[in-house]
Amino acid sequence: MEYTAEPGQFVLLAARASADAHNLDALQQLRTSLGAQVGAAGNVDFEQIDRVESAAVSLASAHYDLIITNPTAPWAVEHSSQALASLLLALKPNGSLLLAEIVLDRPDSLEQSPITRTKEELEQQLRFAGFVDSHIECRDSVSDETLRLLAEKCWKLPNADAFVDQARGHIRLATASAKKPAYNVGAAAALSFGKKAKSGTAASDKPARKVWMIRVDSDDDDDAEIEDQDELLKDEDLVRPDMASLARPGDLKPRRKPCKNCTCGLADGGDVDESQACKPAETKKAKKPVDVVNVKSSCGSCSLGDAFRCSSCPYLGMPAFKPGEQVKLGGSMLHDDFMP
Repeated sequence: MEYTAEPGQFVLLAARASADAHNLDALQQLRTSLGAQVGAAGNVDFEQIDRVESAAVSLASAHYDLIITNPTAPWAVEHSSQALASLLLALKPNGSLLLAEIVLDRPDSLEQSPITRTKEELEQQLRFAGFVDSHIECRDSVSDETLRLLAEKCWKLPNADAFVDQARGHIRLATASAKKPAYNVGAAAALSFGKKAKSGTAASDKPARKVWMIRVDSDDDDDAEIEDQDELLKDEDLVRPDMASLARPGDLKPRRKPCKNCTCGLADGGDVDESQACKPAETKKAKKPVDVVNVKSSCGSCSLGDAFRCSSCPYLGMPAFKPGEQVKLGGSMLHDDFMP
């Protein structure tokens, strides 16, 4: 993949490199090429991706127009969520990220491998980090030479040949491009409603608010046709009724007023025979006090309490008592709860 930059851009080159790294020369050549492209107005910085991931170095916020990470073989970096979040903060709004990473062709391709991510999972990780417009392409499988270099130099696996035989055809190189949204993290914007007029601006300069108005299509308002309310009345509406028309029909007798305690249904407005007088309402007879002295129980359980009494027992609600003895309240129940 060829990496290019525009004149005047600030570029960050992030990778894993050391004195004995296999990609040290390739990284230096790429940095020189990018420096020639951005010119004197731009700048190309280099940073170890491990230091970015561990927060050992603090990148300037919204400083770079372009970030290129893990650009050269053997592509030993697997970008974590912490590294992607730090790179997002370092980009300017609408800044671009270009990265390369080796991925699996399927999630279950290798039983044991330092590579655990597929192309879909890498794209999902970019979206979770906050990048937009992400696009990922997968190239051909990684060569056996690169796999052996990863196993021996980078991952320090005990049996590199066995890993190469197992991973052959299942590991691919993915190149991704993504952008930062057109705003910085924590950006705020004032809402347009509720603003007051600036000082020195007259209120009359503002356009008048539109309101509902009645429009009369006439040059002179005096000539406007208005509906005459007298024309809305008919001739029969103007006739004054006479007393004969308001009288009760001859076959209809006046109804008498219902009694206070009406029982015939006249008060309810029903059809009743008014020739018959209302019967007085039946008054409920007062219940006789329950005699607990001369108790005559057919079941023999009235004096035992409500748990043993019938549903129609006249002693329901009364405490248990002995037949022939009067119920009395004793003890503290004879005194008031509140003592002044």
